Amino acid sequence: MVSHPDQPQIGLLFSETGVTADIERSQRYGALLAIEQLNRQGGVAGLPIQALARDPGGDPDRYRLYADEFIRNHGIRLLVGCYMSHTRKAVMPVVERTDALLCYPTPYEGFEYSPNIIYGGPAPNQNSAPLAAYLIRHYGERVVFIGSDYIYPRESNHVMRHLYRQHGGTVLEEIYIPLYPSDEDLARAVDLIVKAQADVVFSTVVGTGTAELYRAIARRYGDAPRPRIASLTTSEAEIAKMGSEVAEGHVVVAPYFSSIDTPASREFVRACNAFFPEDVSITAWTEAAYCQTLMLGRAMQAAQGWRVEQVQPELYRQRLDAPQGPIWVEQQNNHSHLTSRIAEIDSRGTFQVRWQSPEPIRPDPYVVVHNLDDWSASMGEGSHR
Repeated sequence: MVSHPDQPQIGLLFSETGVTADIERSQRYGALLAIEQLNRQGGVAGLPIQALARDPGGDPDRYRLYADEFIRNHGIRLLVGCYMSHTRKAVMPVVERTDALLCYPTPYEGFEYSPNIIYGGPAPNQNSAPLAAYLIRHYGERVVFIGSDYIYPRESNHVMRHLYRQHGGTVLEEIYIPLYPSDEDLARAVDLIVKAQADVVFSTVVGTGTAELYRAIARRYGDAPRPRIASLTTSEAEIAKMGSEVAEGHVVVAPYFSSIDTPASREFVRACNAFFPEDVSITAWTEAAYCQTLMLGRAMQAAQGWRVEQVQPELYRQRLDAPQGPIWVEQQNNHSHLTSRIAEIDSRGTFQVRWQSPEPIRPDPYVVVHNLDDWSASMGEGSHR
């Protein structure tokens, strides 16, 4: 059935099944919460915003097909979604060809610009650069990279390799495993990690493989000291799968953690707990999807319409007091100003923030300036505890 063209609508492209379903479900419910709140405020021009959702199952071709369906069959040109980079890249030509708009609430590898994509997750200068400085300062200069075998981990590791080398660090191994790793894949990877005797393991493993990797490393080391695992993507959803005893002591960088004790964060957590199913975790990428959808809806309200040409200029004027802190979009590159936080996981599986940027970091997706000495110096300027 074709949706009524005079109704404000947002298309949601988040997987309910597949390798990254746990995270994408958290994003989907974050977006739905924002839409519910916008509709309580009157929707757009007195009409409730409708959400149309599909389950691409983690398959890039299905993201592309569903995006095309939203646009061609339903007239929906405002989309929120995608998680893995190859799914975003599959949707990009569709939104560019039809002049639609995709809000992408996920960290990614940088080095991209599309006039039809608003990037709501951190670029490398907002997560990899501060994380590299923190790890070298606190844990040591010898690192092993391990990632899932697709675009985002390979490109993220390329950036992190340069950051480590600038500061005299050493990358001992660079390991890739399938998105659905077998026991043998994990065993081979852990063998290489053990032999390398690294100070830190930098993981860009995503989806179900995350908990499997952390458990495999914990089993192999047993009671012996093990290297810290540092990640750009590990969240409350993966901790729920692996257990707090496996997660304890490891490190994550993200704009938001559900443990942040501020009025805005506490209110967000209360709203999520009241709205989400019990099996859906509140993660940094929940917050990103919620914030992007809320900003998109407020831009629709300001425009009193939902055509892209009306909404996108208003989106650049939005400044959101988000659960993580202030967020706004840099019109020059379509990326978002975001706070950076580095946290360690405690024995309860809770993220304890050890450092945060003194203010939101301007997005630099091409990492034009990524001198690690600057980040090391700034560590003292942020909040460290």
